Amino acid sequence: MKYNAERAAITLSVTELCALALTMGDLDLRPGMKKRFSAERAAIGAKVHRKLQSEAGVRYDAEVPMTNTTVFHGLVFEVSGRADGILRTEPLTVDEIKTVSGKAFDLPPAPMHDAQVKCYAYYLCREHGLERIQTRLTYYRLDDGKTRYLTTEHTGEELQAFYLELLSRVEYRARILIERETVSLPSVGSARFPYSSVRQGQDIMIRECYRDIRAGKRLFVEAPTGTGKTLSSLYPAVRAMGEGLCDKIFYLTAKAATRREAYRAAAQLFEAGALLRTVVLTAREQVCRNDAAKADPAGISRHCNPLDCPYAKGFYDRAGGAVCDALSGQHGFSRIAILDYAEKHHICPYEFQLELSMFCDIVICDYNYAFDPHVYLRRYFEPEAQAGNRYVFLVDEAHNLGDRASAMYSAELCNEEIAALWRQLPESEKTLRDTLEKMSVTMHGFRRLCSDTLSKDDAGVEHGYDISRNPLESFHALVAETRTVLEGWLRTHRGDVFETAVHTLTATLKHFEVVSEYYDDHFLTFIEVTGQTCTIRLICLDPSRILAACLSRARSSVLFSATLTPPDYFADILGGGKDAVRISLPSPFDPSHFCLAAVPTVSTRYEDRAKSYKKIASLIAATVSAKAGNYIAYFPSYVYMEKVLEVFAKRYPKVETVVQTRGMSASERDAFLNSFRDDHRLRVGFCVLGGSFSEGIDLPGGQLIGTVIVGTGLPGISNERNILRDYYETTRECGYDYAYTYPGMNRVLQAAGRVIRREDDRGVIVLIDDRYGSERTKMLFPEHWSGIQYAGNAAELAELTADFWKNANA
Repeated sequence: MKYNAERAAITLSVTELCALALTMGDLDLRPGMKKRFSAERAAIGAKVHRKLQSEAGVRYDAEVPMTNTTVFHGLVFEVSGRADGILRTEPLTVDEIKTVSGKAFDLPPAPMHDAQVKCYAYYLCREHGLERIQTRLTYYRLDDGKTRYLTTEHTGEELQAFYLELLSRVEYRARILIERETVSLPSVGSARFPYSSVRQGQDIMIRECYRDIRAGKRLFVEAPTGTGKTLSSLYPAVRAMGEGLCDKIFYLTAKAATRREAYRAAAQLFEAGALLRTVVLTAREQVCRNDAAKADPAGISRHCNPLDCPYAKGFYDRAGGAVCDALSGQHGFSRIAILDYAEKHHICPYEFQLELSMFCDIVICDYNYAFDPHVYLRRYFEPEAQAGNRYVFLVDEAHNLGDRASAMYSAELCNEEIAALWRQLPESEKTLRDTLEKMSVTMHGFRRLCSDTLSKDDAGVEHGYDISRNPLESFHALVAETRTVLEGWLRTHRGDVFETAVHTLTATLKHFEVVSEYYDDHFLTFIEVTGQTCTIRLICLDPSRILAACLSRARSSVLFSATLTPPDYFADILGGGKDAVRISLPSPFDPSHFCLAAVPTVSTRYEDRAKSYKKIASLIAATVSAKAGNYIAYFPSYVYMEKVLEVFAKRYPKVETVVQTRGMSASERDAFLNSFRDDHRLRVGFCVLGGSFSEGIDLPGGQLIGTVIVGTGLPGISNERNILRDYYETTRECGYDYAYTYPGMNRVLQAAGRVIRREDDRGVIVLIDDRYGSERTKMLFPEHWSGIQYAGNAAELAELTADFWKNANA
């Protein structure tokens, strides 16, 4: 649905009108209840259309374009489409061809199909002044090629009443759209930047973002902390929207904290005159009001149906009213606002926020909603929904996207999970047992591929593996076949004692099946044997091609982070392509506000760590000796951290320490961060580099005045990393850098970025490892690290930090 300002008319297709008007009743996400778009199915349907049209005879006019203009309650609706055929009979007959499968062939016509053919019939009546006309639905069953004709006669008055009823159901959408086009978007032109001044580097980012959004390019921006990345990307995108260059902005993040920051920035722009609507999308698990669903270990979505959830029953009957109520009340919709309106109208909060997003200009959400193969927003990004729409993606903390995408497009299946369910099922479940047995036996048979690597450990357990760059095509087909059987069982065994287990396995198979559809030379197959257990993993080594396809859903994309070093590496792995624009901005902070020191005389390599514990403890003490306050020391591993902590605590028992532990809960993480109080006491946190406290946390001012980074952040050596190294060595000739060096430096830069968060912050950053003295590592340093100093031992480091604090306090 669009608004044509020149003709002051709402324009849409017949299909769109019918879909919007006839979306009523219950929300039902059970398997088989909601059809997904399939390009293959669409191609088959088009072939069937051509076949039937060519066989219809000389009195059959195929693919007849039609347009109708109707004024309804003062609104002008221009609706267009293409009738499959018109039979020149007496009276005229409008034909609509539909391809169906299975039982749908014998059922009464679907309301959507009936509405479409009636629309075309009404248009013909209006155009030719007909009093009567016939409609014909031609159902073609793909299973066996049978054809069924459903012919009905209608009067012109009857069709007019039906058509006006359709328009009445979309009227509220049309009025909201007109208000957006005539009031909201024009307001952007006069909207001002919400601050009186622009920070250093911020003006560059704003201009570059606007230029590349206008040109439809992909932009990668490395902007140090303090640049104001959120507003610097959102403001130019909003200006581009006001100029008609895009229809919707998707602000994509990896963390809740950055979503909140984006929401605040959108609110600032609204206060500055850009009267746009903003919604924050929250995961289903976090907004679900169905206690039974939240308690189900198999997941929430299986309860999203009118039988299991009162918020799903009649959802679409109430959703329109809820949307109108929300839009008439405010312009910004946070998680709390969504929950309040959903409760008021007794509807599912998760699905309500998706409906509401259709009427919002800025959608703030997790990466998943644009990139994940399961949960991406199909209402926007399916091919038929995307046609004609122009989106802008703003991807925050983009350094996280590569690993996230690789995980999204990797899958794992273990034969023990299948065998465990098979053993529990009674003999009476023969079909299900036979299906699972076939799958389990097939997977067990893959042991033969691992025969060259099989060996026994001290306990006599066999271990082996096989690595292949080829898909297991026949096995992928078996996965799809098994998943279909399991879904069929679920539809007829509601409430069964095994329902949860079957549902869980079905979800695992579905993910494996979806990932297998993307398998190409960027993937590998890893089969691992441990005793009688066989695990098959599809590993996405390089997500660049997939991400490039996802980014193509947008007219333009801006990917930004404080750490995108080196820029060519990130532009490559994140699907930027050869034409991507890359910029690195200077730090907006005075370089004299922080002391950056490296100690290149200590090796933190794995084989040297035991000899370094005392040295590292002394260097931490030297760092914190000049000024009391909060510090964090980051380590390559928990074991290394714990060994140094043991030495440090013995030597300096009066220093308060706060320690990151394995598997911390959310409340434990909050308690850890809350320990860093601005109380002028000496306190040292011990954390793991690359963990939850080395990025994404904000401890400004006296809450954190220094970090000590032990090591160069290299990921631990593993089979997976070495496979990645070999892949990139073959494809890019820089395998070690792509697999180890660049991800490691990214971790270091993120940890270092925890110190200076505001203009008046002061702090020290200490890097400990002999590799920080090499030219190869120095080449990866950002420009604002040009003032780095070097210390050979703890005494020299203590002198450097003491001089810094003396000058900072002067």
